[in-house]
Amino acid sequence: MLRFFKVGNNKIWLLGCLVVTYSHIACANDSFQTSKHIDPLLGLDFSSTMTAEYGHNDNVFFQHKTDVVGSDYYNLKPTFSIQGQRNTKKFSISYQGDYRNYTKNMIANNNYVDHRINGIFDWELGFRHHLKIKTNYAIGHEALGTGVTNGFSFSNNDKLDDSATFNSFNIEKDLVTIDKNLSIKYTYGAKDAKGNLVFELTQNRLNYDILDSYTSSFQHYLKDENVKENDAILTFVHRYSNHTHFDYTLKYKKYDYIDPTRNNNELIAAFTIMSQMTGKSKIEATIYKLEKQMATTNFSGVNWSVLYKWQPVDYSTVTLKILSEVKEPDNLGDFVQSYQNSITWDHQFLGHISVHLSYKHENDAYHIRKRKDKYDYLNLSVSYLFRPKVEFTLGYQYSLFHTDNSSDPVYINGNFYKRDLGYEQNQFGLSVKVAI
Repeated sequence: MLRFFKVGNNKIWLLGCLVVTYSHIACANDSFQTSKHIDPLLGLDFSSTMTAEYGHNDNVFFQHKTDVVGSDYYNLKPTFSIQGQRNTKKFSISYQGDYRNYTKNMIANNNYVDHRINGIFDWELGFRHHLKIKTNYAIGHEALGTGVTNGFSFSNNDKLDDSATFNSFNIEKDLVTIDKNLSIKYTYGAKDAKGNLVFELTQNRLNYDILDSYTSSFQHYLKDENVKENDAILTFVHRYSNHTHFDYTLKYKKYDYIDPTRNNNELIAAFTIMSQMTGKSKIEATIYKLEKQMATTNFSGVNWSVLYKWQPVDYSTVTLKILSEVKEPDNLGDFVQSYQNSITWDHQFLGHISVHLSYKHENDAYHIRKRKDKYDYLNLSVSYLFRPKVEFTLGYQYSLFHTDNSSDPVYINGNFYKRDLGYEQNQFGLSVKVAI
């Protein structure tokens, strides 16, 4: 975990310290301000930002013990948004980009360019009728060593023929993913009424870009990981008081794959309470009954989620969260019961310096095969508002994945391939965000 204290990378931390020190002679407001430009003809609001980052990742391929490769990188993250309103109709369209280049030539193939476009259309159709449509389209990436290639490694003389390696399946760069999401939500009832009835339909699609260079077995494996999720949600919102309200929810979820034996559905009945307990604390708690039906087995259980936020002063917030959930089964029909705990602290001092610190621990247990996983995530960032529209951030991320079955095989096109599961990763960088 302490490998980031290498001499060759101390220049990033030194530069970050100089930026913070310069705060004594700089004048800035206490929050980052975006630049808004108004179109005089249509009355549309335009805003954009650009974030540039230089950093280091010491385990680019999420490898367990061998073949660990690190590299410095450059990152650009542009954003652009348009907002408009006409009478009771509102809409917004936004774009987020993520462009990363690694400096080490041997992993140049893992440079990536991600794009995401979001649209929100909001209509007040009357005193008691409200319609909101949300959609987004994203071309992203799945890093090697994660997701469907979790536990894959590189071929060498020590690897057996039945090992899951990038080389044996002709995988040379990060996998490209295409996400399509659509949500239509109708709300009946006045905004300030004691009760509202909310009906929502959503569809989420995940597809992998299947390259001709992949082996036929891996192409078949990827095709079967494409999934379409359809949800129907009915919620009754009861505002018990100005500080407390209850949600009663029925949800139906359906997952469709190319392989019909993987299709499954869920029926969920949930109760949620949200309460502003005091002027400094609030809680949101959900408990729900889950009935999951799969081709080979069924599952029934109770899960929960509790979020508690404490804000003793205006400039400091502590957030605690615990939850239990069931994750979608893998291609062997084995689903995962997950328990997660996290704590987050956000603090602002001197008017223009803010700190974000978060820690998350996750325990995953498989129901069919004997395997238990543990994940730990640590995030630390210090931001300095140099000017109202210029912000510097020094950030550090630590990730640890441990399992008691590190060679747990993956099933690809009728064969089992042993994996090398587990990794430790440090990533840190210095970024500047500018409103344009």
